[in-house]
Amino acid sequence: MLVLSHASFAEVEQLFQYKKQGFILDGFPGYTPNQWGIKAHNRPWVEENGRFASGQKIIEVGGAYSLLPKYLAEKYNLEAWIGDDFGDSNNETIWSRWGSPRELPVKHPSVNYIFQPFGIFSNQYPDQYFDRIFTISTLEHIPQEKCLDVLRDMHRCLKPGGIQIHTIDIGTKILSGIKNLIFQRAADESFIFRKLFNRKQSDLKKWISLFKKSGVRIDADIPKITCLMNRKILVEGPDVVYQFYHPNNEPKHYWPSASLLLIIESC
Repeated sequence: MLVLSHASFAEVEQLFQYKKQGFILDGFPGYTPNQWGIKAHNRPWVEENGRFASGQKIIEVGGAYSLLPKYLAEKYNLEAWIGDDFGDSNNETIWSRWGSPRELPVKHPSVNYIFQPFGIFSNQYPDQYFDRIFTISTLEHIPQEKCLDVLRDMHRCLKPGGIQIHTIDIGTKILSGIKNLIFQRAADESFIFRKLFNRKQSDLKKWISLFKKSGVRIDADIPKITCLMNRKILVEGPDVVYQFYHPNNEPKHYWPSASLLLIIESC
């Protein structure tokens, strides 16, 4: 049985603690050692909650160029995988600015790379094989019609007694609309407030509903979307948006994302 045992939003204080503890990875596309925001929070949070140990088999789904599996493999003496088709395994030109994905197995021989997506139930991902399966800012990029199959495929590959850990970007743009309505005092602001609130609340509910539909029992207390109005909740840093979101290194609208943290245990 799969059980959602933890659900929360990433917090600023957690990131401060990870920085104080000295967590650091070598730089790779989308990550720099001096980074702040949710991208700097999520990886040490995964390590903190992963209960990693020697001999385990782990995989980062949608990990792309991530060096977290390499870091975990070397630190804990475990078998590390990355599963990612890089958007289109037959057309990798969009990744050329960061180097060919096909060169990664040679660069990082301690990691097993599989260039296929989850959700197609490929036999390259063995049944009940992995002790730990995790995603970092990945699931929100999967087309909605494919999400359920991706979740079920990960469940298929999780070993009995294993753990899944997911960090999912949740946009905060809608909260600005709510604040504007409060200050503008629109004629029917209570109705519009409920409409906007429910639309973004459904984002959060969508993920919980999807996991439940995939076969996960929900035992955790689910945070409310209004938590995102609390300044203690961590959001994506503008440095990441400026450097890595297209167009790179150019000004753009800044709508930060928060990070939904989920832990699923096989009981």
